[in-house]
Amino acid sequence: MTQAYRQKPHLPLSNVRVTDLTMFWVGPFSTMFLANLGAQVIKIESAKRFDSVRIMGGARDKDPLEWATVFNGTNVNKLGITLDLDSDDGREILKRFIAVSDVVSENFSARVGKNLGITWDFVHKANPSAIMVSMPGFGHGGPWENYVGFGPQFEQASGITYMSGYPDTTPMMQGGMSDPLAGSFGAVATLMALEHRRVTGRGQYIDMSSAEAITHMTSATLMDYTMNGRVRERMANKHPAWSPHGAFRCKGDDKWVAIVCKADEEFAKLCDAMGQPRLKHDPRFADVITRWENQDALGEIITRWTKERTGAKIMEVLQGRGVMAADVVDYATILEDPALKARDFWWWILRPVNGPEPMPYYGFPPKLSKTPASPRKAPPTIGEDNDFVFSEVLNLSQDEIATLKGRNIIGTSVKFG
Repeated sequence: MTQAYRQKPHLPLSNVRVTDLTMFWVGPFSTMFLANLGAQVIKIESAKRFDSVRIMGGARDKDPLEWATVFNGTNVNKLGITLDLDSDDGREILKRFIAVSDVVSENFSARVGKNLGITWDFVHKANPSAIMVSMPGFGHGGPWENYVGFGPQFEQASGITYMSGYPDTTPMMQGGMSDPLAGSFGAVATLMALEHRRVTGRGQYIDMSSAEAITHMTSATLMDYTMNGRVRERMANKHPAWSPHGAFRCKGDDKWVAIVCKADEEFAKLCDAMGQPRLKHDPRFADVITRWENQDALGEIITRWTKERTGAKIMEVLQGRGVMAADVVDYATILEDPALKARDFWWWILRPVNGPEPMPYYGFPPKLSKTPASPRKAPPTIGEDNDFVFSEVLNLSQDEIATLKGRNIIGTSVKFG
């Protein structure tokens, strides 16, 4: 290994091993949870079937495989190896990994998983007590089983895209909501299956659909349709019941502040903060219903106040009075967020291929008082941990490992084009 790998026995999943076949965002996000909680997650790629997000979003003038933001953000604390799963020998070695693993996780499309032969039957025969997590976009079974897609496709299938954007304009794709949500569902399902196995000794199969996961976010709008017969239309930043609710221009170039009042008491506090207590008695804004009916006029009044002040100052003043408000920050300033700094949100990790200094990574939001997560290893380069994993996990000799490298079963030479 190029970096020391440290298992921490006090972490809740320190005795769990995961064979991680996932790629892109949803699957690695799911196994990232397990790795941060102490599991030994072995990420398997190959020189010709590497994780495609390795080449998405990186700097054009640098190593295309090692500067991609999504890959680095979701593969902290994982071991990385290469294994040619298109070969019979590679799949035989995969069986050996499964035999000594607790969890096998993949997010192949349904067609690819079947073509590779990596199915529940394959996993269960290799290890009857193993848990398999399968996360194709639309799940297994049903008319869309073999359909493929990324977050934007799943969000559109859920109805979220239809509701997003401005009235009388094209629906607006979000793109970044589906994968983290579905990945979180996948991680929780894995923990449930591990507990079930602890009690019963039996493994099980988890069929996880990203499209179904993101559909959960439309529950309120679906209920509004089934109960009230209303179809939610695009409303920009407005809310179907609350006003004010939106982003308002503030001092500075393209600077904004988000303000929400859900009740009369909060609106009264906003009026006092703006130095306009008489607005509380204006019949246009007297209650929740009239404020909603006159929200455009109310928005103009609020904007006249906010545009003379910075978002940070507005947030401080309104939050001090119990009004929900937040400065709309960009990624150039979020690293200086005082709240994130105070709570040690950032993990500063040294990844030598990216430079001599540690870089900030997103930390693990849940702060467990007895078993806190922490960074143990930077995201792996291609095949970085081959020698360690094949030796320590499968007990292969150096000669056996050299033979596999020579036959390119665990090759690391990536060719593009």
